[in-house]
Amino acid sequence: MTINKENVKFKAARSSGPGGQKANRRSTKVQLWVKIGDLALNPSEKKRLRKKLEKHINHLDELWVENEEERSQKLNRDKAFEKLNELVNEALKVPKRRIPTSPRRGAEEARIRAKKIKSEKKKARRSIL
Repeated sequence: MTINKENVKFKAARSSGPGGQKANRRSTKVQLWVKIGDLALNPSEKKRLRKKLEKHINHLDELWVENEEERSQKLNRDKAFEKLNELVNEALKVPKRRIPTSPRRGAEEARIRAKKIKSEKKKARRSIL
């Protein structure tokens, strides 16, 4: 799923990274917000998003991402969009259901043998009174 740029609000702010003399004159950090209600998802997918990305959601039910890696605002905006799309796509993946299995007979026997050897070793260390 990709997010439309029309649904996204963005704001530029002062970055805390490199920049030299121009560090206090350029707003290169980019912050993006998208309302979860505006996304073209069904209710169960929105619920999964809210649960998995609760650290990235503010009190206005907006998904929030920021990026300040680059010195250019445009590059930071592009990277923030990529990060936003990545977050949403990862959160929407449904994990495979685990099928419980029992250990093989040989593995269980080997485990019990190892326990007996360890037990014998500890018995041999005891002092006889």
